[in-house]
Amino acid sequence: MEATDDTPPDAGPMLDPVKIAAPWMDERSHAMLREFFRVGVKSRCVLVEPERAQAILIDLDRGDATRRLQEAHQRWPNVPIIELSVNHTNEALFVRKPIRAKGMARALLSVRRRLRLSDDPVAESVSAPAAGALGTTDTATGIEDDSASLLMGTALDVDATDPDTWTRAWYAPEDFLQGHLQSAAAQADATGHAVSLSGVWGKWIIPPGNGAVHVNMADRPLRSLCVVSMAAKEVRLAPVAADIDITCAPDFICRDALLWKVALWTARGRVPRGTPLDQPVYLKHWPDLNALTPLPQALRMAALWLNHPLPLLDLAGRLALPQRNVFSFYSACAALGLAGPARRAADTLVDAPELTSSAMHGLVARLTGRRGLGPVAESAT
Repeated sequence: MEATDDTPPDAGPMLDPVKIAAPWMDERSHAMLREFFRVGVKSRCVLVEPERAQAILIDLDRGDATRRLQEAHQRWPNVPIIELSVNHTNEALFVRKPIRAKGMARALLSVRRRLRLSDDPVAESVSAPAAGALGTTDTATGIEDDSASLLMGTALDVDATDPDTWTRAWYAPEDFLQGHLQSAAAQADATGHAVSLSGVWGKWIIPPGNGAVHVNMADRPLRSLCVVSMAAKEVRLAPVAADIDITCAPDFICRDALLWKVALWTARGRVPRGTPLDQPVYLKHWPDLNALTPLPQALRMAALWLNHPLPLLDLAGRLALPQRNVFSFYSACAALGLAGPARRAADTLVDAPELTSSAMHGLVARLTGRRGLGPVAESAT
């Protein structure tokens, strides 16, 4: 692993950063740590090789933690060990996962004192989260117009502390048009050829990729169709002998846009069955919001979630949004293959940053400017 103590510090005088090694973490986790050390704790520590380290970072929730602790004490007997875990340990140098700036700042202060390094006001240099919601708006406080309720339903929040209430937050896409449409899309992508999807609506030709679909149906009847249970025997999927170019049809729609709104109308503020509400989920990349049915607060959700896998309940709480907003956005993204449960070690290592309202506006502005999303920027506030 390359040393990273050439990371530029923030402006103004600063003491030498604490040199930290994470010998049992993978390169993706190292990259997450480097960014967190640079931004989260303002370059007060850097990642180095174990031979140069002033502290060793060990994730107790991955691999054989007992063996690694013993090995660390044997190989680096005079080097403090910072323990990471979702569960509290009895060690003074403990940081709860996902890592937050204030927890890491306290650990760094303890390392400095143990090693008799110069005092460092690192704890004071890390900003505390601002009180109040981030840019609370009518939508954030639950006041929504009729069009929003058609997309996200009207369900009240589930009790985050009572998993027994979570069942009403789940639905089974495979029991509805959404599931059959996703199956047709997956088959088309796998074969590289269009697939016909037939049912009570007639026949749709589903292309591979984000090709055009001729949907000879207005939104109102399509929305009604989305909430009707639909068994597999009522739907027929068949390969299409030759790809058909229907982009000249007056009412064609891109496949992603169709999947997106069908998922929203089916989910109505819920998430696919099996989706964890209290475990991190990821957003692979930014949806093409200019081409999709607008969803209130989509920019704020994507901006906070994009590079930091978060539990859905946590995402709703941080943005002070009704859970149905977050659940709807997740379901639509998942239907396009953009979201799912986070399973990599790095995905749960570092927490998303605490953002003030002004910081959130700045982040959204940078992201929308980079991706040319100016026309939808108003949904960020």
